[in-house]
Amino acid sequence: MVIGVIGGVGAGKSSVLDVLTQEYQFTAYRTDDIAKSFYVHGDPVFEALKALLGADIERADGSVDLPVFASRIYGVGKQKLRSQVDSIVHPAVWKYVDAQVRTARKSGADIVVETALPIAHFVELCDEVWFVYTEEAVRIARLMETRGYSEEKARAMIHAQIPDDEYAAMADFVIDNSGSREETETTIREHLHEG
Repeated sequence: MVIGVIGGVGAGKSSVLDVLTQEYQFTAYRTDDIAKSFYVHGDPVFEALKALLGADIERADGSVDLPVFASRIYGVGKQKLRSQVDSIVHPAVWKYVDAQVRTARKSGADIVVETALPIAHFVELCDEVWFVYTEEAVRIARLMETRGYSEEKARAMIHAQIPDDEYAAMADFVIDNSGSREETETTIREHLHEG
């Protein structure tokens, strides 16, 4: 089975992945982590990003300087630049995801792919797409607590992503993750046992 888990930053997609990997032995792939795996000296994706954003997004050790990188693409008036970054990173990420899905289908493995930026092709790849919905105020509070973001940065990141109604339109199943972790876990278990 291939499940896609979608939702915005701070929605709690990782909690959903934890249940699937720990209780149901799914293998998880996070598109953010896949993208970050390209951000090393010499990788064609990273070299293209440096050409676009400046060589100083690379640290002396050849890794990405994430705070510098984020400061270049998030905030007011940076939509065009963010779109250019997406046009470099996203094709490489989806090529990698395609390969993992093909491998899983051949071997009969269960995988879950988590992304904040789903595309139509991704939705078609999945047997089910789950949207993790969380109230905006809860998301902001989580981002401030877990990542140390300012309220302004948290709000900017949330508003730079797809609106909740668009996520919901792509989903086969919606999980409201505004409450406790236990409530979310119960929702997942009930859904999987129905199927």
